[in-house]
Amino acid sequence: MTNLNKLVRNTDSLLKFRLSIYFLAFAHLVIMSIRLLLVKDFENSEDETIRVYAKSKWKLITTWFNLLSFGYIPVCIYCDLRELKENGTKHLKMFMGIRDFLFTSFVLPTTAFADILFWRLWYHDRELMFPQSVDNVIYYWEQHSLHTLSLVFVIFDLLFVRRERPKSMVPGIIAMLGFISLYIAVCVHSVANEEYLYPVLKKFSPSKLLVLTIYTLTSVLFYHTGQWLVIDFINGHQRRLKKNV
Repeated sequence: MTNLNKLVRNTDSLLKFRLSIYFLAFAHLVIMSIRLLLVKDFENSEDETIRVYAKSKWKLITTWFNLLSFGYIPVCIYCDLRELKENGTKHLKMFMGIRDFLFTSFVLPTTAFADILFWRLWYHDRELMFPQSVDNVIYYWEQHSLHTLSLVFVIFDLLFVRRERPKSMVPGIIAMLGFISLYIAVCVHSVANEEYLYPVLKKFSPSKLLVLTIYTLTSVLFYHTGQWLVIDFINGHQRRLKKNV
């Protein structure tokens, strides 16, 4: 077997491996979304602290990045299925560009920020995130399904999907900051109406909310920048390997 044939075979194996992960991730996403957004009955709970989630569950950052994944994962599946059959067509390159833009501008920065912050607050004081009574409705293993597996998935995607640094970072950064700013606006509007999506927001004065906003924007910029450092490192390593093929 020539080196070229080995490379093609390895590429096909990687695509099939990625597809299996994408299908599993999408199945998990569908099951957990149905379970948490549709099946669990927050509205009829006797506990008032739980009833508020009947409406506010749609405003949680976890819901937002999981809904993003409903659009992102099918694009990934389509790209990998097509790449198994063809390579380099303009049509495929367009969808791969959409896939990479969605991931680097929305999926990774938002998921990494939300999941890492969630567990930091959880182990500091879990009631900063939600009342203890929520444990009776959302179990501990479900929290890991929402805030651990999602992070594992984006790390997998970062490491196993080849991407190239774009000529300009500006469009991706603008899109990401626009998305996060929209979410911040939803949170501020909720606080103004005394609807606290997270109990920690009750403790914040307007000046502290401003600091939190700056922290949030800075954090997503950090994760956005960090992913490209990882991508550049992986690409450099792959180029050195190809030279030896």
